[in-house]
Amino acid sequence: MTKLPYYLVNVFAETHFGGNPLAVFTNAAMLNDTQMQAIAKQFNLSETVFIQPSNDDHVVANLRIFTPNYEMPFAGHPTLGASFVLSQLNNLPDQFIINTQAKAVHIHRDDVQIFLTISGFEVTPCQVSQAYLTDICQINSNKINYLGYFANSGTTQFLLQLDSLDDLLHAKIDLIKLQELFAKHCPDTSAEPSIYLWYQDEYCEEIIHSRMLFEQDGIFIEDTGTGSACANLGAYLIHQGLTPTRKTIHQGDHLGRANRLYLNIDTAQNIQVGGRVVMVGTGELWLDG
Repeated sequence: MTKLPYYLVNVFAETHFGGNPLAVFTNAAMLNDTQMQAIAKQFNLSETVFIQPSNDDHVVANLRIFTPNYEMPFAGHPTLGASFVLSQLNNLPDQFIINTQAKAVHIHRDDVQIFLTISGFEVTPCQVSQAYLTDICQINSNKINYLGYFANSGTTQFLLQLDSLDDLLHAKIDLIKLQELFAKHCPDTSAEPSIYLWYQDEYCEEIIHSRMLFEQDGIFIEDTGTGSACANLGAYLIHQGLTPTRKTIHQGDHLGRANRLYLNIDTAQNIQVGGRVVMVGTGELWLDG
């Protein structure tokens, strides 16, 4: 029987039990795809991350990131959570590089927060009617003032700005219509249907409220804190010429798991996403065979 150590962390956490939970497997070199997928389904978190060795002296490790149903090429909270655990265990320098399936990611940490920095993205406006977008969200508003956008800074998602916080909190996604939207309009044919809804706070320009919903087993699951979507929001802001900028993203509050994501974009169009990570436990998984 193989015993695999793992760590439980909360990413984007302002409190001990806030943030987005993550399981980090630190010694996953011997695991195959089927085993990693089965372990992710066992933990049933939004993502589980597996750390594997890198053959590149400039890269600390390679990451494999799995939801309960499929592998993701990139995701923010697993990348930050894994980087935090590696730093804690190995006394790494304040800056290092870690590989995801999508791209290399630069990591920087200080005494309080840990950040990832990426560059390169694609943003595609979605040319459908505002009424169709309203139907997807099943909100009471009779209008949406903004186009939707497909954004990919590592993982493709559909981004839609809403007019009010009330619309954001009461949106209920029509799965069939969103699947149809991805099938007909998404430039990334391999992308899983997901939607990132966001609202610019009317009282504070630096605060954005958001929700992230994605398909799992034929229903929509809501994520409490989504680093990849925060990075895609950064790509959208660059696309709109609204940079350099700094934003604080509020996500998960209405689910009882407050997440705070810090988005910084510099003049070179580098996208930086970060927050606090809290270690909440460790253990062993027993693998048969």
